Amino acid sequence: MKSRSRSFLLTLAVLIAFWLIWSRMRFVVWVHAGFGQILLLFGILAVAIFLGLDYLINRKR
Repeated sequence: MKSRSRSFLLTLAVLIAFWLIWSRMRFVVWVHAGFGQILLLFGILAVAIFLGLDYLINRKR
């Protein structure tokens, strides 16, 4: 995979993760998650989305 498309996928994954967490922010506040926990959740979600998109785009059969 080219560096440019990989960078695009990473950016897209981070934006999707940010949107998912931001849209559910009331639940994060309800659970009383700390800032570090929110950052960890954001990072894990972004990596999971990135790997999923990478797998879908680069499937080789």
